[in-house]
Amino acid sequence: MTLESNKIAMPILGALLAAVVGGVVWAAIVAMTNYELGIVAWAIGALAGYVVANLAKKQVSAAHQVIAVLASLIGILLGKYFSFGYIYSEGVSGIFESEVMTVFQENFSSLFSAMDFVFIALAVVSAWQLPRRIANQAAPKESTQAAE
Repeated sequence: MTLESNKIAMPILGALLAAVVGGVVWAAIVAMTNYELGIVAWAIGALAGYVVANLAKKQVSAAHQVIAVLASLIGILLGKYFSFGYIYSEGVSGIFESEVMTVFQENFSSLFSAMDFVFIALAVVSAWQLPRRIANQAAPKESTQAAE
């Protein structure tokens, strides 16, 4: 694998890992509180953006931003699914049963409220903007150090 492919492959893998971790954390919060905090969806977007920026060595392109956005959406979807599965099966053990997956798919649209869409939009914006902002903040420091 070349250095150039690592600039995409590692951010993809990291963003997917961040998405899974974010989804699991969101579901754990739902399981512990019996309440879905939409701000966690926003945090998943920020986490994906942060991970992508750092694994891209702060050399962020539009492709990296797309990776962060897609990963944030995956993380939110996983969080919704894990939360639903936990509540539906009354525990963790039944989350991946086919019945849970089927009922989740059948009720998918009813699982999202207007506030969910607000937090999803915030997550997408954060996932898009954060990698570029991190890269832009790092660039002046690196060019100053190179001049010294």
